[in-house]
Amino acid sequence: MTSKSPSPPSAPKSTIPPTLRLPVLIQLSCSLSAALYTLSSMFGTGELALVSTTRDDWWTIISLIIWRAGELAVEWLAGYDSIDVACLAFLSNLPYQYFLRTFYNIRPTTVGANLLIEVITVSIPFYLLRDTLPVHKSYAAKSEVSNGSIIKDYPIQVYMMILAAAIYGNVIFYSFRLGLPTFFIRHFEEIKSLQAAHNTELPVAIAACILPIGFAIHRFLFTPSLGAKPDQLDDEIANFDPETATFGETLAYNIWGFSKRTRTLIKRTITLALMSFLQTGVKTYIGVKGAEASGGAGWGAVWSIATLLTGAAIWWVGDVNEISN
Repeated sequence: MTSKSPSPPSAPKSTIPPTLRLPVLIQLSCSLSAALYTLSSMFGTGELALVSTTRDDWWTIISLIIWRAGELAVEWLAGYDSIDVACLAFLSNLPYQYFLRTFYNIRPTTVGANLLIEVITVSIPFYLLRDTLPVHKSYAAKSEVSNGSIIKDYPIQVYMMILAAAIYGNVIFYSFRLGLPTFFIRHFEEIKSLQAAHNTELPVAIAACILPIGFAIHRFLFTPSLGAKPDQLDDEIANFDPETATFGETLAYNIWGFSKRTRTLIKRTITLALMSFLQTGVKTYIGVKGAEASGGAGWGAVWSIATLLTGAAIWWVGDVNEISN
């Protein structure tokens, strides 16, 4: 059973040749990131320097550039648009910034500015070099998007946002109640305070954080998967005959014989879970004094579990007969 790989969204009219758009994207993103972080440091209080490690050697700098280039390449080749990468950047960088705010007492304005920079430095280059996906357009034709009426239904949008926010909120809240503070003490030597994990206002603090998560999850997971149009593989799945199929075709059907909607949701959920885990682990280990690699990995795993559970919930909600493939 073969499948035709989905073609990436069309890029807007540009004098830049298609083969050069990815290198240009990487250059724009890295340059914009360097400029905005430099500008931010000029107006900041320097509080991040008190908890951050000093890693200004060339090897670290080159490694970070390669990391950013690889991240952008994955997003570009996956066919994401500016809205997708904005949501992905927000969701994958939030765990690290939330960690700094909650356990190192970094000001909300500082972590908010850093989070905004991460979103801007990927979304603007994508916006300039690639057109918005039809599923994210309010005026997309019915032939371009499946289940358009459901996607645009405001009560359903609010419901899905609340569902995603509730799953993330519960996973984070109960991780604090089930031993995460003890884990932090073991793997973060210079952690400032664990008071936030035991504070009676913890649910309020988590709620303020997860409400934007619900919106981003809705845009990155729910909308693209529900709006995915059937492709050639859907036709092959519908016509699959186990009596005449070869062993390879049967194996492919059992492993990947899902509708385009489900395949889109699986790929995006795994991408978000991996990006959250890696971004959190790498940034925490490299950027925080006294942090062990296992500490960053553990914190990232909490958010990855929340992502996987949310993806499963969205699949369960969408897997009804009334929704077309």
